Amino acid sequence: MFARPSPPCYNRNLYESKNEVGNTLNKERKAAIVEAHRIHEKDTGSTRLQIALLTERINELTEHMKVHRHDYHSQRGLLKLVGQRRRLLAYLRREDLAGYRDLIAKLGLRK
Repeated sequence: MFARPSPPCYNRNLYESKNEVGNTLNKERKAAIVEAHRIHEKDTGSTRLQIALLTERINELTEHMKVHRHDYHSQRGLLKLVGQRRRLLAYLRREDLAGYRDLIAKLGLRK
């Protein structure tokens, strides 16, 4: 009597290659970011490094949000990441102004 609706069409390329395009940092990219922004040999969590990693995740989520405008869960996560980065940048600016200026120039955060 009634026809069942067909399932929605998804762009498979967005879902199959999650590590290349998606919202996660793979090990190689994260290692490259750590190598570029660490202060000393054993640095794994300094403020500068945390800001650099957050910036990479924010950039990825921003690209995701351009494609999926109505993904409100990812939008909320993006806003939380931006707030966390803002707090870390404010801390770095208070504690080490030269390091702050160097980092924002390296990451291209201020225009």
